[in-house]
Amino acid sequence: MTETLAPPIEESEWTLGWRIVLGCALAAGAGIVLLFFTFNMFVLPLSRELGVTRGEIGSIQALIVTGALGAVVIGRAVDSFGVKPIYIGSALIVIAGQILAVLFASTITHMAISIAVLGFFGVGTTGVVTTRPVNAHFHKYRGRALGLVATGVSIFAIIAPQILSPMIESYGWRGGFLALSGFMALVGIPAMALIVPTSASRAHAGRSGGGRSDWSFLKTRDFQLMAASIIAMGLATAGFVGQLSPIVQEEGFDARIGALAVSVFAAGQFVGRLGGGWLLDHFRPQTVALVFTVIPGSGFLLFLLTDQMLWAAILAAGMIGLQQGVELDLFAYFVARRFPITQYGTIYGALHGFSWIGNGVGIIGVGLLHDSLGSYSLAQGIGMAALTVGAMLVWAVRLPPLAAEPEKTLSAGKWSG
Repeated sequence: MTETLAPPIEESEWTLGWRIVLGCALAAGAGIVLLFFTFNMFVLPLSRELGVTRGEIGSIQALIVTGALGAVVIGRAVDSFGVKPIYIGSALIVIAGQILAVLFASTITHMAISIAVLGFFGVGTTGVVTTRPVNAHFHKYRGRALGLVATGVSIFAIIAPQILSPMIESYGWRGGFLALSGFMALVGIPAMALIVPTSASRAHAGRSGGGRSDWSFLKTRDFQLMAASIIAMGLATAGFVGQLSPIVQEEGFDARIGALAVSVFAAGQFVGRLGGGWLLDHFRPQTVALVFTVIPGSGFLLFLLTDQMLWAAILAAGMIGLQQGVELDLFAYFVARRFPITQYGTIYGALHGFSWIGNGVGIIGVGLLHDSLGSYSLAQGIGMAALTVGAMLVWAVRLPPLAAEPEKTLSAGKWSG
């Protein structure tokens, strides 16, 4: 009798896995994170129409920190109900919110309410949801799959400005908001509904091993290290993303160079996502995290030490983009390796929530420091220091061997197997 051999791991993972990766990449790219990465294009139009400063616009943008609460609620919901209903429901609420803002927002208060609502429900269109089926399906090539999903955000971040720019020029910020809602309605929802397999959407859903009240992961050393690290990284880079074009223009360049820096930043993200995901599958994850945190820290240093040097400004933007690129892969990978997949949404949602603490402080702080000092130098110095702290914290996270992953538990804050 001829023995039937099992298919190689890579074949069994990618036979169905390519649909999961493609659908989640498109869904994540068209999600609320697109507003976060393109918000710098709305700063001046909103400032002119609402009659407020850059710092005040930064404070409005920071209200997307409501995502910190949304991440906890939505992360728990996706563990119970699956990926598709949560993504599609969240996307419909976000689209409705953007359209209502276009129709009725005319004051800074209106815009603040709009951003807060979008932040809370928009989490359902981010990696908190879209990385779950990837982590549930992939094991050997999990890092590579996460990297490919994350490139969806980078590709949309490169394409979207070319569509948003003429819309904003012709119709103001309202035209830009309509364009963003169009991305979600025409790409994000169909991708999640039609491409991602239903079986992947429901994988491990409704079977949270620790029960609905199990939040013991909050007490584990490794979760606390990851939370502190992601706060530090968000503090360093969120404000930079929101004011990238103005920062580059303050170096002595025009808006055209500012736009070029945004594109190079997006290219850095793309490299970080693909390269970081591949490296996570082949090298010690803590080492990958350290390298991809130190490099952008050096980018902040480059900004500080140079002035009116085109190559330095562009290179620094790309270096900082690397960290933003690998961040989604990195922490999603760490959570899936360290904790049970049945609680992935809850745990990654909580971690995502902590990240918005750093994001909110960074977004507000960079704008306010510029308003107070007339310069971004101090903010850049703080960013470099925060990334250094983040790198040290993530280096200390302990992960179980891959072979032990299916048996790991939360017992006593350690894994078993």
